[in-house]
This record gives sequence, structure tokens and C-alpha cells, in this order.
Amino acid sequence: MSGIISAPSASNPKLMELTIPAGVTLFEQGDRASSVFVILEGEMGILVSNGSTLIASLPRGASFGEQAIVGTKYRMATAKALEDSRCLEIPANMLASEIDSASPRLKSAFDALTLQLLQKNFVTEMVETSVNEAEFKLDPNSPGALAFQALESNRALNSVYVSDNGTLSDILKTGKGIVITDGEVAIRKSGSTVILRRGGILGLAEAIADVNANDAFELRGSANALSIDGDAAYQAFSQLSPGLKGVVKGLIKRALGDGHHTSGRVS
Repeated sequence: MSGIISAPSASNPKLMELTIPAGVTLFEQGDRASSVFVILEGEMGILVSNGSTLIASLPRGASFGEQAIVGTKYRMATAKALEDSRCLEIPANMLASEIDSASPRLKSAFDALTLQLLQKNFVTEMVETSVNEAEFKLDPNSPGALAFQALESNRALNSVYVSDNGTLSDILKTGKGIVITDGEVAIRKSGSTVILRRGGILGLAEAIADVNANDAFELRGSANALSIDGDAAYQAFSQLSPGLKGVVKGLIKRALGDGHHTSGRVS
């Protein structure tokens, strides 16, 4: 972290504040994740494709790096200062006991939101680079693959059979998100088509936030999926400590993407 200055926070000396000059990288995609960050001043960029494609610009007050606490402990993207910035660093171990004692239902929501954020990043990259069609894949031992494996082994989740587009639409309208275990769904956004198979996810962040999904979708044939209830996940999140609740809220907002940041019950 060359060029980054670390000093105890004036408001909470147990935490560190990082001063990050414009253009300096805080962490890179694939790095081990041990802290979450809150932007106190400036603007941070989130990039994928080895730091070559900007997919989000985060302003003062936004949090990022949530996968250190509620994800798979690896960075899913690169974070770089777009202008001179100052960030509060929150070590994951400060909230570790609360995460470790979380219910299976809550842990499944964490894993599924990790998948949805990865998928959202992939879709944004496709749109930004003008790719017409591509498949969202989970590489072996990647953060997404680890999250999906945890979901498949979670006996608290219900399995659903999706026979047609009408059935899929009805499931999503009842406030549930689904994680595909077999089958194929195409989603379309800004001229790009993304093919979802095993590990693809639809509607969870929207169900938790109680907002409508923006993306058009097409079920190709039939599919099997795991179902996650948005209301139950929201109620579980509401019982978290303020610090962890803020981290999860930031994760949900980023998984939602453009158009939802100030709407719904996680605004």
C-alpha cells in the first residue's frame, strides 16, 4: 500500500484512518480480505479485470470491502482512490463473533449476496466493455464458487422447481430470491445478455430491500433453484449490531446496482 498513510482515528483510537492519494490502489482483486472500509473524504473506485474496468464510484459515507466480514474473505474487485481520499478501516475480527454465531438462514443470505454482487460486477463490466453476450461462471475455488458451495450444503434452504417464465416471475414477486442449481436463465441489461447457470442468482437483494428488479429475464427451458425469503433475511439483518448492520446495508445497495440506492427499506 505504497503512499498510504495510516493513523489512529480521532473519533475512535481503536480504529485506523487511511489517507490514500489519488490514483493509489488500496487493495487488488483476489487479495485476502481482513478489513472493511468507510469513506470519510474523497471518492473511491471499484474496478475489475485486473483493475482495468471501473464498475462503481463510491462517494463519502459509502462502505466497501464487506466480503472481509460477510463474504468469502477474498477481494472480489480492486479498490483505488479516484481522488485524494480518507477511509476508516474496520478490522473484520471486531465483528467476527457476531458473524460466527449467525443463524444458518443469515449465513445463507450473506453467501447469496456475495454471489449477487459478483454477478452485478460481471454484468456491469459487460455493459462497460460493450460485450453482447457472455456466461457468468464460477471459477473453481473462487469467492463465488465457495459461496455457492456453502449455499448448496445449507439444509435450511428450500428447493424450488421453475417450469416457465410465469412461475419465475411469480416467485420473485412474492419477495423471494433464487440461486440456480440447474438450468439456464438469460438476463438483459443495456444491450448485453448474461447467461446464468449454476450459481446464477435472481432477486435476492431486491427482495430484501423490497424493490422491483430492473433486469429483463428469460428462462430457457426449466430450472431448479434454492429459494431465499427476502422478508426473513431482512428481519434477521435488522437484529444485527449497528456496525454490522451498516456493513450489510452497504453490501445490499451495491448488489442492487444503479437505480436502487435511495429506495426501499435499506435506503
